Amino acid sequence: MMTVATYQVGPPLRPAIAHDNGFLGKLAPRAPTVADRAKFAEWAALLEAAEAAQGVPLIPHNDLPDALAAYRHFLYGNGSDRTFSYERYVANDRSGKTTLNSAMLDFRRGVEALAASRGLGAPRTLQVTGGPIPCGSGKKGFEPLFPYPATENWQKAIGSHVVWLSGSVTVGTTAGQPTFVGLMTLHAEDRYNFNPGNEDIATGIPDSANGVFEVTGLAKQYMNYATLLRMLRWTGVTAASPEVIRIAESRERKPADNLRARNRI
Repeated sequence: MMTVATYQVGPPLRPAIAHDNGFLGKLAPRAPTVADRAKFAEWAALLEAAEAAQGVPLIPHNDLPDALAAYRHFLYGNGSDRTFSYERYVANDRSGKTTLNSAMLDFRRGVEALAASRGLGAPRTLQVTGGPIPCGSGKKGFEPLFPYPATENWQKAIGSHVVWLSGSVTVGTTAGQPTFVGLMTLHAEDRYNFNPGNEDIATGIPDSANGVFEVTGLAKQYMNYATLLRMLRWTGVTAASPEVIRIAESRERKPADNLRARNRI
């Protein structure tokens, strides 16, 4: 079977990934007006209200901890990079689960092809790096294996994004069958911004409502990054299911950059 990504032997090396530039890719920066500042204050107040409503029964949009933390960083993070939890995405969004399962299968196929090209024999350890995989892009060949987030929380938090895979795999043989034991790292990244012509899926609010903050510098786009680890063991070709062991890097908490403590627990 063919892989979605292109794999090569070598240490982890981030592939070339092109991210869009949101409204700054279409409009020239300008100084904010009094009306722009008033609109920013309005959205900041909406954020405060939404954070206060998290977990409150019967209130709309009351389960958006990751989305609100990401938006707060857009308003107040001054463009600095931010780390989010891909484990939370996998645990709480069916598209996240699908993406991880597809990524593990693609990684296994890539490893098997590289091992076969080098012949089987004495055990050896290979370092493997894969190319970029767009998730939620709608590109042919990637959907539905790497779909757009299904929940409002993750649609707003990361939306379409890119993953790439790397790992260290020991290859051996048992009874003439190849065996594989590897540590796979899923790397995820997304540029958080708003895009001309787009609108929010859940509310229909046009991206231009927030894109103006990018143009005026009142808020700044930024990069989201995450990693996820899995230990994989399998024998033979990818028709057989692997043994999968989750390796947690830290406690799976709600984002630390939520305003209210109750939204971080």
